[in-house]
Amino acid sequence: MQELFGYWLPWQYERGHVEEHIATRNRVSICDLDYMAEFKIVGPAALPFAQALLTNDFSNLGIGRVRYTAMCNLEGNMVDDGTLWRLAEDEYLLITGSESDFEWVSEQASGFDVEVSNITSTWTTLAVQGPESRPVVEAMVGPGVVDSLPYYGFVRTSVVGSECLLARMGYTGEFGYEFHLAPDGAEALWRGLLDKGKSKDILPCGQAALESLRQEAGYLLVGNDHDPTTNPLEAGIGRVVGFGKPEFNGRAALAAIRKAGVSRTMVWMKLEGAEVATTGDPILIEGVQVGQVTSGSYSPTQRRGVAMGYVEPIHAIAGTAVDIRLTGADVSATISLMPLYDPGDVRTRQR
Repeated sequence: MQELFGYWLPWQYERGHVEEHIATRNRVSICDLDYMAEFKIVGPAALPFAQALLTNDFSNLGIGRVRYTAMCNLEGNMVDDGTLWRLAEDEYLLITGSESDFEWVSEQASGFDVEVSNITSTWTTLAVQGPESRPVVEAMVGPGVVDSLPYYGFVRTSVVGSECLLARMGYTGEFGYEFHLAPDGAEALWRGLLDKGKSKDILPCGQAALESLRQEAGYLLVGNDHDPTTNPLEAGIGRVVGFGKPEFNGRAALAAIRKAGVSRTMVWMKLEGAEVATTGDPILIEGVQVGQVTSGSYSPTQRRGVAMGYVEPIHAIAGTAVDIRLTGADVSATISLMPLYDPGDVRTRQR
């Protein structure tokens, strides 16, 4: 167990990080994501508020659909990233990585005809991830429920006697689902999933495996890969900045950054060996620092260390050889401009 995000969370279970990672990639795993923050946005101005608060464009987001976004301040720097869910005509759910975001969201709601509530303590999330996840989920909710469920879509259903939202999404770079429900039903769901998944050799997935999975897939982690000094253009998620809409927090600043160019850019790196880079490790070319690691892990898929980090744009060239300065030694690595696992999200989007 380790303390993470203000929670006491399992770092790895009995069979360990490597087996949990491989189970997710090749079979199926379940992961407790209770620490995710959930905020309800309800009222006649729910959509205008979401459009002003978040960078992506939600004007065509249908009920039952989810969209990834960044949330920026007026300087264009990221408060957080997350997903917006449309629950009803004037009702949305914003899920982020930090409950501390609620203060910012509440402040921004001033002047809008909306009610914003923090429901983090009354919701929990269990993720079922991997190519064998569908039959396990169907064994819990019954046949037909997920037949027409699109990627980044959700349905209202019930499981183990509890109402829930069942979504086709995840944070692993793998095909999978998420259950969102009241905490009092979570233990029964967890045990039920382990039972229904026995024939698939389902494993619980701890934070160590979740870290290596999301890093392979190139997914950002608040506090590591972005913070209040990071803008979404340099973080590699410029696709979620809706410059086509007239106004949102940080739009003017981000337009100026887009015109001038970023001063650093996110890259992914394969280390030559099994060493693990950590946040803050310098990235060097011929002994000169050109960037800094934001996340690092051992990748069971790549069978080597992998890392994410920022480098000066002039050095962001695929195949560029760099050194990462670990404690006491420099380790060779190679830059990639794309995530190291399924960069086209083919596996996550498959039916």
